[in-house]
Amino acid sequence: MFTQKDTKYMKTALALAAKAKERTYPNPMVGAVIVKNGRIIGEGYHRKAGLPHAEVNAIRRAGKRCVGADMYITLEPCDHYGKTPPCTKAIIENGIRRVTFGMRDPNPITAGKGIERLKKAGIRVKIGLCKNEAERLNRKYIKFITKRLPYVTLKLAQSLDGKIAARDGSSKWISSEDSRMFVRRMRSDYDAILIGAGTAVKDDPCLLAKGGKGRNPLRIVVDSRLKMSLTSNLIKTAAKAPVLIATTHFAPTARIKKFSSVKGVEVIKTDTSKGRVALRALLKLLAEKGIVNILSEGGSALAGSLFDEALVDEIIFFISPKIIGGEYTSVRGNGVKNIKNVIKLENVEYQVLGEDILARGSVKY
Repeated sequence: MFTQKDTKYMKTALALAAKAKERTYPNPMVGAVIVKNGRIIGEGYHRKAGLPHAEVNAIRRAGKRCVGADMYITLEPCDHYGKTPPCTKAIIENGIRRVTFGMRDPNPITAGKGIERLKKAGIRVKIGLCKNEAERLNRKYIKFITKRLPYVTLKLAQSLDGKIAARDGSSKWISSEDSRMFVRRMRSDYDAILIGAGTAVKDDPCLLAKGGKGRNPLRIVVDSRLKMSLTSNLIKTAAKAPVLIATTHFAPTARIKKFSSVKGVEVIKTDTSKGRVALRALLKLLAEKGIVNILSEGGSALAGSLFDEALVDEIIFFISPKIIGGEYTSVRGNGVKNIKNVIKLENVEYQVLGEDILARGSVKY
């Protein structure tokens, strides 16, 4: 059905899409390539929500040469007016003769409509080239659109024996400087960073990207009784990067008012579960705010609760060649009942950072 050349062009489109580095949310990452007489005459990708889509950028580069050309797109082209006109309109008006794309768009606004529009215009359509790669690229967007929940990546730094702190609670630093720098750079790829109240109080982090020079995500603290300090680093830097505190009716009203009066700080009350913030309900609220992509950075209680509710989609563990022992395990919660019920990983990758090993994979429940 597809030739080696077809695959080559789609791989190019996928590489273009990945250049956006997750800056497009709540839109998907999309790449497009236009080919004529065996040569690429136009390339484009969607750089950011609100800016022209990949198809339009590729068409602009190809210009009048589009007539009779083939287009390779990683995702079904949109067929509705949003912040930009429908891409199907641009494809049809510029004389593209054939469109091949990687996957259908799961968004109900577009799903199948882009295909139908192109076919009605007499354009030949092929579907499913490099489908797995296209779905992998936009796995976070797919979850957001289909489940109305953010995609959650759990990041942890732990010793070789799975501990995150010594007996006295000290934990700085288990991971290497190379690993910590990697995390600071990585944060700018996420819409939000999520931590628990224990981490906010004990570690007093800033959670800024690249030392404050990158795109700083929303910083979220799950604090059911609002125990964190008004003088914490998070609150002090709220004007630089916003802070959202998720609390419950257990939090004193006076403290809620004090935190809410700080510029850049928002406090929301959520449903409760066993006296704590109901995490699934919180994630639904965040999705309604347009948060697609969350990095959870601690601590072990929050990590355990996220796993207990099957809310973790991907893990990034920094494993340091150190032995700590004791009770401070990296993931708490209820744990699995039987070894047969262990949570497995797919698409596992390993990378060496300084003396640490980075392990990354998709969670399979």
